[in-house]
Amino acid sequence: MPGVKTHAIFGFCIIDKFVETTEALQNDIFSYVNKIAEITHSMVDRYGGSTNKNIGEAFLLVWKFFNRDEIIEMSEQGDYDNTKMCKENLIIADMSLFSMLKIVAKINKYDHILEYNKD
Repeated sequence: MPGVKTHAIFGFCIIDKFVETTEALQNDIFSYVNKIAEITHSMVDRYGGSTNKNIGEAFLLVWKFFNRDEIIEMSEQGDYDNTKMCKENLIIADMSLFSMLKIVAKINKYDHILEYNKD
């Protein structure tokens, strides 16, 4: 089956010290990961991306560019200049970064996540 080349911003979130966390939480690890996943999925979706894959402690996040031809041209020229990018592509780049920051902030703020720190 032929593939299609995609130009996008890829983010990767991983739950740090997952093996130790699994040992500490035992059966509660599923609830913990689901709560982290809820935050991750909702923030990525809210800011125009997609949660592409979840494997245990890892989440692959994707934001497709609006004008992929512009990105291809910059790639071929080796010239990634933000001042030459269309407004929509710049917004997607900003949204991806903002989404990642919101994920970190919410994980470090919400009591229903922080309660797991005692274990």
